[in-house]
Amino acid sequence: MLTFADRLNLLFRAFLRPPDERGERKEWSNLQVARAAETVHGRSVITREHLRMLRNGERPRPSVETAAAIARAFEFLSQSEPEPGRASAIVAYLAIDPTEASPDEVAQVESIHQQLARAVDMRENKLLGLMARLGDLEDPESLDEIRELVTRLEDKERSRRGGFLRRHRR
Repeated sequence: MLTFADRLNLLFRAFLRPPDERGERKEWSNLQVARAAETVHGRSVITREHLRMLRNGERPRPSVETAAAIARAFEFLSQSEPEPGRASAIVAYLAIDPTEASPDEVAQVESIHQQLARAVDMRENKLLGLMARLGDLEDPESLDEIRELVTRLEDKERSRRGGFLRRHRR
């Protein structure tokens, strides 16, 4: 059975921060998620310490209101908030307690969990698959072309990130 900590930690892995100057995407901190929940709800809903305890399993699960606030914080941070009044799969994912839920609700939570886990796995493993394919190339001309392509892509991404960073620093 999926614990609240399992589900919450998967959200932290699934909803990463935008790329930094080096193009790396990292998890949001407990403090950032707590502040986002406060922004969305207009008041303090959860502290970073409470999030830490939920993530470590020191607290089994929060109230439905707090679980929904955490989910909405991730939607806010990822800029994927649903329209007001519209149901959110992420809210359901955190708010439904599988130990007290109907079989249909448990199936819904498990389905969302599998989709998120697959997305995280694809993001984390796609680079490994590409690297394995590149490892088969031996021709010096092919390797030079790969270096040139990577350099062009790095320049292109750096340029885009620069625009992203300028827009979000205002």
